[in-house]
Amino acid sequence: MDIGRDPVVASEAQESFSRLVRAQTRLWNAVDARVRHRHGVPLTQLTALRVIASTESCRVSDLVSALHITVGGASKVVDRLEAAGLVARVTNERDGRSPVLVSTMQGRGLLDAATPVIEEVLGAELVARLSEADLSSLNRILGHLVGSADSRTGETQ
Repeated sequence: MDIGRDPVVASEAQESFSRLVRAQTRLWNAVDARVRHRHGVPLTQLTALRVIASTESCRVSDLVSALHITVGGASKVVDRLEAAGLVARVTNERDGRSPVLVSTMQGRGLLDAATPVIEEVLGAELVARLSEADLSSLNRILGHLVGSADSRTGETQ
């Protein structure tokens, strides 16, 4: 659909975009501040750590796909996680060449400790403000948007 031809649709789309970005930024900042305060680690690192811990034979390219970041950005976050002792690079047993990222015991402990903190913030910022039906609708809409974007770029989530 060419929204430029319908000024009402264009205006609605721009307002939706603006609100979506503001909501995401506000939520991210609230979670990031609480996680940094309680655990001394930024949400960017925790998010990457979660992907590494949940992805078998995780590589930097998996972070790039999962987080929609550049290879350079993924490499930097992995370097920081490794320096903090939260992840390790191990030899890939399948090909013996490319390293695989694994979360360490310390990294898994951080994820276990940080998850309730994240849930606490999301409870206050989302669950307390939205009805169960609204939260379900939001998840459905966001899933549709993410799925549509991924299908255009050939990615899967």
